[in-house]
Amino acid sequence: MKKSRELTSLPVLAIVEGDFVAKVHSPVINPAEGKINYLLLDGDQWFLEKKAIAYNDIAAIGSNAVTTEKAVNVKPVSKFENAVKLLQNEANVLRSRVMTKDGRMVGTVSEFFFDETSGKIIGCELTPEGGNEPAGVIPAAKIITFGQKYLIVAEDADTSLEKEPGDHSGEPVNPNPPGAAEDTDTEPNTAPAPEESASETETQPQDPLELFSEKQRRYLLGKKVSKTIIDANGNIVATEGTVITEDIINRAMRVDKYVELTMFVE
Repeated sequence: MKKSRELTSLPVLAIVEGDFVAKVHSPVINPAEGKINYLLLDGDQWFLEKKAIAYNDIAAIGSNAVTTEKAVNVKPVSKFENAVKLLQNEANVLRSRVMTKDGRMVGTVSEFFFDETSGKIIGCELTPEGGNEPAGVIPAAKIITFGQKYLIVAEDADTSLEKEPGDHSGEPVNPNPPGAAEDTDTEPNTAPAPEESASETETQPQDPLELFSEKQRRYLLGKKVSKTIIDANGNIVATEGTVITEDIINRAMRVDKYVELTMFVE
C-alpha cells in the first residue's frame, strides 16, 4: 500500500540503461476503474512536453524510485491516447469535495491510498468540513463515483471510516457524522419534558441551501487558492497562493467561478 503523495517527485529509473529518465509529476486516474492507469512525468527540460508511463510498465514503486524495465517505456503524453482522454476529463481525487449519495457535503479528500501492484485505489482519507485534521479513511467499498469535482460516497461513508485502509475491525473511527452533536448525558432521562420546552424548540428552520452556503463560505475564508482561477473573458479571478476573502468569493460568484474556487484551495 502506498500514499499518493509518496509518488510525487520520485525519479523513474530505467533498469536496462541503469539511468534515471524522468521524475513523477502526478498519477493519472481512471475514474471508471478507480485505479491509476498512468503516471504523468516531468522531463529534464521544463519547456518540453510532459511524458508518461503506463502503470503496467512499472516494475516497482520503491521508497526512493519508480523502476521500469526500459527507457522506451517512458514516452511523450501524446503517444498515449487513453492518457490524453483521462487528462482531458481529469478526476481530481486529492482535494475533491466529498458528497454522500443522499446529498450531504462531509469534507475533502486529503490523501488517497493505492495498491502499488495494481494501482487500485483502496481508500480515501477524509478531512471533515471546517476541520484541519483527517477523521479517517473512506474504504473503496463505500466510494460510488470518482468525479471531476466531487467524490460521491455511500450515505454512511462518514460514519464507517477506517483508521487505515484495510482496517476491518468492525468499529467505526467516528460513529457520529462530522459536525453532529454528541450525546453528553451521563444518565438516561426518563422524565417527560416540560410543555414549554417543546415550544422553545419550534424555532424557524433554516433553509438547507442557505446553511450549506454559510458553512462553505466559512470553510473557504482564510484558505489559499491552489490554482489561478480565470473567468470566461480571460480575467483573473484569484491568483494561486492568494488568501481567500469575502471579496474573492463574491467575485467568483459573479463570474460563475465559485464552484471552481471551492475545488482549488489548500
